[in-house]
Amino acid sequence: MARKKFTTSLDEEVIKQLKLQAVKENTDASKIIEKLVKEYLQKMSDLREGS
Repeated sequence: MARKKFTTSLDEEVIKQLKLQAVKENTDASKIIEKLVKEYLQKMSDLREGS
């Protein structure tokens, strides 16, 4: 799947913690955000299908 830039705003402290976590995991913030968004979307899809 092609990647596309997406701009949003987050609390400064959240960004700081996200960047620190990315360093600890030897990855980048974008990959962490993408993983979390995919998990959230899957959860929401599962909830809709279950209701």
